[in-house]
Amino acid sequence: MDFNIPDGDDAHLIFLPLPEDVESDVEDWFITEIAELTRPSSVQFLKDLSNMSNDIASKVKNHRVRSKIVVNVEEEESQTVARNQALTYFRPTIIKNLSKSSSKGWNAHRGNYRFCLSARGAGDVRIIFDTIRISEYQDKLDKKHIVKKEHLTPLERAFDESSALAKDVIDEMHYMEKRELRMKKTADGTNRRIRYFSYVSIVILVGITWLQLQYMKSYFKKKKIL
Repeated sequence: MDFNIPDGDDAHLIFLPLPEDVESDVEDWFITEIAELTRPSSVQFLKDLSNMSNDIASKVKNHRVRSKIVVNVEEEESQTVARNQALTYFRPTIIKNLSKSSSKGWNAHRGNYRFCLSARGAGDVRIIFDTIRISEYQDKLDKKHIVKKEHLTPLERAFDESSALAKDVIDEMHYMEKRELRMKKTADGTNRRIRYFSYVSIVILVGITWLQLQYMKSYFKKKKIL
């Protein structure tokens, strides 16, 4: 996958792998947690997962913790930023400050990154992935420290609160959009498996019917009925 960072900006990457056979409620819980890790106003922003409930923790224990998944991040012209960064099931891996991690100075290709996930020998896996551009949340943090409530009139204070609520709603809509896309992929995969199962069932039924006809034909010939 390719990712571009504008000049003067920087970004963080976050990855969290899950086994393919993980339960849907466990996947939903981790998707929600990643959304909190990438939301600037969250207390978990770029920190760690919250405490799991007993139900989620028991289901996580049913899967092996170690994985064979690695991620490589390269800038154009094959400059490696992160090589063979190992990922662990159910644990977020955050690669911070891609631009600052590059050792070369600015050039025409600066800011174009490519990251590749390799799961050799790990079977089918699911990767929850997100990017965080510093410019997207730095303005919010700066404004939070500069604007003080005692300097605002009631109308300005109400407007500022409404603006913050609107931004929270937009963030929630973006999260729901990502979740809807994930659920659509899951539904499409389920429908595809059901369709293949139907095809296989029809082939098996036709085959059994043909075998039964051949058997009955042979039986009647032996009995000299046909």
